[in-house]
Amino acid sequence: MAKLQIFLPDDSKISHDLQDEKITLGRLADNSLQIDDPSVSSRHAAIELENDLYHLHDLGSTNGTFVNGEQVTDAVLRHGDEIRFGMVEAVFHGEEEVPDQPLPQSISASSEAAKVSSRPGQFVNSSPIPKNVKQKDPVGMALIGAAVVGILAFAATAIIILGMAPPTS
Repeated sequence: MAKLQIFLPDDSKISHDLQDEKITLGRLADNSLQIDDPSVSSRHAAIELENDLYHLHDLGSTNGTFVNGEQVTDAVLRHGDEIRFGMVEAVFHGEEEVPDQPLPQSISASSEAAKVSSRPGQFVNSSPIPKNVKQKDPVGMALIGAAVVGILAFAATAIIILGMAPPTS
């Protein structure tokens, strides 16, 4: 049985038997194989068994899918192929050597600054840094409230005293 061995950034390994005809990989829990890493897209890639060959399909991932160092959108996997999903590395272990096949088509990578940026609809924040949420300080709020009440009391007293002018004869 074919296997996919995944090497996680925390130096742990996951070995997954490719039992189903289609395995999806990504950060979301509804994938067949969940990879909790920020460089992996929510729905990153799929591996499908077609005519006794395992085909790797990139599902429009943000950081790309690579086979033996080449970025691919579709590739036929061979025993020992080194795969990278974003920054997470893996090795495909096939049942036996696959006869010679054409190399996967590579995509030339180019970069340019984005003109518009928006969060994808199914974006899930997987940042290891917790969101900075300001905590309310009850003592500080009480001091500010007391200061406001004091200022208002002083102003009211001043108005009353100034309003009590001595009677003119």
